[in-house]
Amino acid sequence: MTGKRVMVIGGTGKIGKHLVPKLLELGNEVHAIARFGRPGQREALEAAGATCFAADVTEPDAFKGIPADYEVVFDEAGLKFGSEEDFDATCAINVRAHGRAMEHFASTKAFLLASSGNVYADSADGADESNPPLPPSTYALTRLGGEWMVDYFSRRNQTPAVLQRIFYGYHEEFGVPTDIARQIRDGEAIDLTTSFVNVIWLDDLMDAMIASWKVASVPPKILNMTGTEKVSVRAIGERLGELMGMEPRFTGEPTGMGVLGKADEMARLLGEPRTSLDEGLQRVARSVLAREHPIDHPTQWERRKGFGA
Repeated sequence: MTGKRVMVIGGTGKIGKHLVPKLLELGNEVHAIARFGRPGQREALEAAGATCFAADVTEPDAFKGIPADYEVVFDEAGLKFGSEEDFDATCAINVRAHGRAMEHFASTKAFLLASSGNVYADSADGADESNPPLPPSTYALTRLGGEWMVDYFSRRNQTPAVLQRIFYGYHEEFGVPTDIARQIRDGEAIDLTTSFVNVIWLDDLMDAMIASWKVASVPPKILNMTGTEKVSVRAIGERLGELMGMEPRFTGEPTGMGVLGKADEMARLLGEPRTSLDEGLQRVARSVLAREHPIDHPTQWERRKGFGA
């Protein structure tokens, strides 16, 4: 994607703050909406070349005065950490805000919602897009509610959309392998109860997110976005231990299950992820040992509900 007029809702979020610069580097005109609640957030995006709008997307008039004429809209707004503590606040951002955005940006050529693989039930083999969602938590339920909002307004206003069900993007700053590497470094035991995961290097994930504008449709196209391998948590821990020169400790009884998704459709339409798991683990091991990034929020991948603030 290049030369497009693009909006990123949630431009300071975990993925959004990386997506904005990437879209700019590709030669797009990028605008971003966020609360900008932390010092320097807005200045960083503007310095990169983005046009910024300060807004709380949970407010009824959140998009008042904001242009609507964007070719592609990336909706990255969402709440995971603390989502179990205030149901109405979680619904406000994970459900209602997406309907409000779909109404405002109804004329876009592609509305791309960053949803979550957490909408699926745990499995041993992984869910594909034909599997019905069975959300096990407030977070997962509200993520599905956000998808329903996008689906409804897509059909009503004929707005092409994609529901991006993302499973554990990672890089040096965050993600499942990064959390595990920090546990190894700090001498903490790794819980094996969730036995398997899917992971995808952040750059590869963003490549897929961006490329998916080409398959936006009415009703929305559902796409699992993750790595194409089912990966053992123990294997991740053992390999990181080798790379870091430290012995990992494990706890918990493996169930053989996890929140797993099949990414065959993503690979068919958009291409395979380019970064191998081992290449990603090498980068993570170096970064975590060097303490390059402070902990923002652990991914809490070993939980299916009760995500703490």
